[in-house]
Amino acid sequence: MNIIEAIEDDRLFRKVLGGHLDSWSAWITALKAVYGLPLSPRKDAALFKRCTNRDYQLLPRDGFSTALFLTGRRSGKSRVSALVAAFEAVLAGKEKRLAPGEMGLVVVVSPTKEQSRIVHRYLRAIFDEPLLRKQIVSEQRHGFTLRNNVRIEILAGDFRSIRGYTLLCTVVDEACFFGVDEESRVRSDTELIRAIKPSLATVDGRLIAISSPYARKGWAYAQHAKYFGSNTATTLVWNCPSRTMNPTLPQRVVDEAYREDLQAAKSEYGGEFRDDIAAFIPSDLLQPLVVKGRQYNLPRYGTKYVAFADLSGGRKDDAALAIAHRENRVVVLDRLQRWKPPFSPYDVIGEMTDICRKYQVYTVRGDQYAGEFVGRAFNNHGISYGPAKKNKSELYLDLLPRLCSGQVELLDDPHLLKQLSGLERRTRSGGRDIIDHATGGHDDLANVVAGVAYTAMRPVLGAMV
Repeated sequence: MNIIEAIEDDRLFRKVLGGHLDSWSAWITALKAVYGLPLSPRKDAALFKRCTNRDYQLLPRDGFSTALFLTGRRSGKSRVSALVAAFEAVLAGKEKRLAPGEMGLVVVVSPTKEQSRIVHRYLRAIFDEPLLRKQIVSEQRHGFTLRNNVRIEILAGDFRSIRGYTLLCTVVDEACFFGVDEESRVRSDTELIRAIKPSLATVDGRLIAISSPYARKGWAYAQHAKYFGSNTATTLVWNCPSRTMNPTLPQRVVDEAYREDLQAAKSEYGGEFRDDIAAFIPSDLLQPLVVKGRQYNLPRYGTKYVAFADLSGGRKDDAALAIAHRENRVVVLDRLQRWKPPFSPYDVIGEMTDICRKYQVYTVRGDQYAGEFVGRAFNNHGISYGPAKKNKSELYLDLLPRLCSGQVELLDDPHLLKQLSGLERRTRSGGRDIIDHATGGHDDLANVVAGVAYTAMRPVLGAMV
């Protein structure tokens, strides 16, 4: 049984799509192409051409082992992710290629827990069908174990728990948003795909990525740039607006979104990569600057240290402190501390001053937007505080050439590397660039490192004695 037959079968997948398949016809065409099923010249060819810019008559007979679907919000992406995972686990037959006693995994990985819960609910609904319910041996918190020695795993922002297993199929939900949200332990979709692909090789498992487009960076953007419209590509790239995949989405919803924020709506509903957002610091640039295994440096006499702090109200955002010194033209990061909310800002400032005293730092610089209470609180602990002369974007712009020229020595802190590589350059009117974290992300550690690097390169007034 192929995937389209399973979708059309009332005992299998039809009900999870609402029973009426007309509104799902675009997804059915797309899945035909992925699985090497014939496309109809009358019903499918024009849609396929519009969404892939390829000739349907030149498709590989066996379909595609890698497919990327880039379409907007409310287009049915999560439901299709669940459907593909269920088919691959129960009906695709890949488990027959496993060694005796070997368990195969079908994995759905999303960037956030909330996104994973959505997919999990759809999978739960699929396996509520009596014929499929019989296939479940046990249900775990993050998935199901089936009678055919296959386990379905629904993961959020991480892939380490599946290392060492043979993957029959991986579905990456909202691929463009890995590394955007703070809870994701994966810095980017590039890192995720690099980790997944070797585990798919044993059984030639499929990699299906489904996402709304976002910034012009990472694996998804590179795949689109390289393979969209190529008749010889072995990766299928399908790109279209939300209403192409879901014609029941009201046009007024889309129109209102375009009126409110054109750039966001072009990504969220138009299926376009945002041209006002780009990666700021490539992750490959950072690795050579990290001193492996170094968590901090102890204070040294004869060394002049500087400090930079990022404070928050203690309810939602983190607070952070960085201490560094300069060796010729290189800024060496010596201490990096983060406080996660909830916390009392006054208590955190007290802890910051204790750390600063160990390095004989009695002046701290900080964000321009810190409240007046920050300066008073530091003063109460005998340490002066002043705002940086540059704003956050300017500090990041100052940091980039130092990183590119190897003039910064970083601590081995994965949260810092993730925040630095997750920074985005956003172009605003007048050509002015804003550097900031992505929506839902954080940059407290990145901010203090940029600030302390700038501060360390100012004229040295004295040394620790």
